[in-house]
Amino acid sequence: MRSTGKVAIAAVAVFSIGLAGCGSDKSPGSSATAGASGNATAGATAVASGATGSGGSTGGGGQGTAASCLVGTWKADGLTGKLSGPVNGTFSGGGGALLTIDSGGKTQVDFGPMTPVTFTFSVSGSDVKGSFAYGGKVNGSIKTPSTATGTLEPTGTVDFSSLTVTVNLTAPAAVTVADKMPISEFTGSGTADTGGAVDAQPVLKKSQYDCGGTTLKLSPPAGGADTGIWTFRKA
Repeated sequence: MRSTGKVAIAAVAVFSIGLAGCGSDKSPGSSATAGASGNATAGATAVASGATGSGGSTGGGGQGTAASCLVGTWKADGLTGKLSGPVNGTFSGGGGALLTIDSGGKTQVDFGPMTPVTFTFSVSGSDVKGSFAYGGKVNGSIKTPSTATGTLEPTGTVDFSSLTVTVNLTAPAAVTVADKMPISEFTGSGTADTGGAVDAQPVLKKSQYDCGGTTLKLSPPAGGADTGIWTFRKA
């Protein structure tokens, strides 16, 4: 089932703390919240500009290359990050997601096994707590240098069309904001319900990578929005 816009509106109404206003703040200092809002637009554009919409098929057909240390299947330890700007808080969790990369750069992220990410933040003197989890698969191609650290960039169109998100709030009220909702439908006002913790383009986007040994870390690029750090281990 998918939640409706009325459910999200009800959640904000229950808060009575101006979350919708926070979600619309796109000032340079709004950090993760601004990053999520900006990535939401980019994610919708990526799907519209060439994704096949076939629930896990690869869109765009971009060609790439991957550093040898990236090749293989990785299992997420989780995602960690901080929220700043109009809200202040943290988020962590999300273990189990699977990332597969081949030597030609073909990449798939399977969020089916993902456990929830919990978040907490304060706004207008009130605490907001909850969790979210992605579902579905994201497909695309990447290019990287041959080194163990560097910049990872998608090539061609990344297919986010089967990506979904489930969001449950526990405070100040227990509300299901989204239930396996397509990410393209959740973005916008929905990001306010998580303080900007939900990223419309998780994992498969421009990142700084470090693949030393059996651990892989994907971090926001220098000067990019702070959307958290994903940590993976060789499966």
